[in-house]
Amino acid sequence: MHPPATERRAGLHVRADLSIDWSSQEAIVGVAGALLGVGLGVGVPIFYISRDTADEEKLSELRELNRKTFKETGEYLTEDQIREFRKPRWTDRREFQDDD
Repeated sequence: MHPPATERRAGLHVRADLSIDWSSQEAIVGVAGALLGVGLGVGVPIFYISRDTADEEKLSELRELNRKTFKETGEYLTEDQIREFRKPRWTDRREFQDDD
């Protein structure tokens, strides 16, 4: 048999009554900011991962094309041909310097 209802309720914790005044502009801005932060915090990394994956596929195709061109003509693709096939990314244009 089941224990009486009073015994079952004794193990439960009563949640605090959460009342939000949705007419308050501060509450709306706070919730909107939280949702925007979570959305960007999840969405931006997913976007960059998808771009990295697409770039890796494009780079793989470019390497295969370069090998094929070398077998057929004996010459590799020029820098201009490579740039036409694969546009440089913003991270490719950065110069890393050791400022020590």
